[in-house]
Amino acid sequence: MIKEGTATFIDGRGPVTPYAGKYAVKTADVFDRIRARWDNVGLADAPYRPLRIEFELTTKCNDSCPSCGMGALSLQAGRSLTDRQIELLLGEFADVALPCVAITGGEPFVAMRALLRFMSQARGFGVEVNKLTTNGIWGSAKRCGATFDQLTQAGLLDNELFVPLLMLSIGEQTTPLEHVARIIHHAVTEYTDRDLNVAISSLADPTDREHKIYDLLRLYEQTYGDFPHDRVHSTMRVYLENERLEDQAPIHRPGNTSVARWMDSCYDCFAPTVGSYVLPTALLKASGDLYACAAFNVPEKLGFGNLFRESLRAILARTNRSDYVATVRAGGGLKALHAVIPRKETEQMTCGSFCGSCALLIDAFEERTGTTTQEAALPFVATDALFTRPSSAAGGRRG
Repeated sequence: MIKEGTATFIDGRGPVTPYAGKYAVKTADVFDRIRARWDNVGLADAPYRPLRIEFELTTKCNDSCPSCGMGALSLQAGRSLTDRQIELLLGEFADVALPCVAITGGEPFVAMRALLRFMSQARGFGVEVNKLTTNGIWGSAKRCGATFDQLTQAGLLDNELFVPLLMLSIGEQTTPLEHVARIIHHAVTEYTDRDLNVAISSLADPTDREHKIYDLLRLYEQTYGDFPHDRVHSTMRVYLENERLEDQAPIHRPGNTSVARWMDSCYDCFAPTVGSYVLPTALLKASGDLYACAAFNVPEKLGFGNLFRESLRAILARTNRSDYVATVRAGGGLKALHAVIPRKETEQMTCGSFCGSCALLIDAFEERTGTTTQEAALPFVATDALFTRPSSAAGGRRG
């Protein structure tokens, strides 16, 4: 399979090759086109602007993975975005010329009506779906081909800038691997790599590092023949702790890595990047909370507002007033914080992930600089109110 990390293109750092990378673009002048759109909406001088927002279409899921990074809920307990919320989000995305979105959940395909509605309407707002994540629930013999037809009709393949990516997630999921294999086979036989990219996100328990991807490869070859290694992109990681998930199964990650080491290895998460990633990427929870990073276990202090209560422009403006964000962005990643927090201190601090180090560094940065990353705590809004009364929740947003 195509290993994650190949074909990275950063704005201003060399030419862009179309149709290369997991998040491939269709045009070599993609950054010029995106900047022109920002210019048209008056955001030419904004230091931080996300290239993509990854958002939860639904919190419902057909599965119940103990280590779910998104904190998905059961089909009975979860909620999906309403028609009015979808329209509100698309208007906000268009207002800041957001180039693309990644749709996640929960499991987006248990909210098929909302998924197709968003995709169909997004074209009219100039917003492209460049990534769609699923556990493959729809990969049965009866549903697979029909679902691909629905996605195509809804405009999945109509992007101008990005080749859409279908991300299949396997790990603790109980969705039959036969479903996942069927989806992959259909994708690579019915579409070219200029139409659609395919990726497998394989997550393992950090204690044993066992990945289901090897079972999937064996099953695919038994059923369809040679696996299409030249068409499928690979992401292999382990489950991480998530401070937002009170009932998450304990994560036992062996070993302790110094925060200084995490800082030195951190990629530049705020540099405009396509290819292996689409950066900067923000995370929008189904509650409306928006974070300036799309990692599953993003620190809470990187949440800068609620999109069901105020405009996306206002939230981006608040993000741009954050000294922490500005320092990391200007310095090319967490390593920039070496200038603020002594290395001897970060070498004594340990944690199990990049995001864990970020959370520790935010606190240390605030203590050293006397600043507050968030201007105010995220307002508490009852989830039921967000889903049943979107018009009132958004009242007075424009002032």
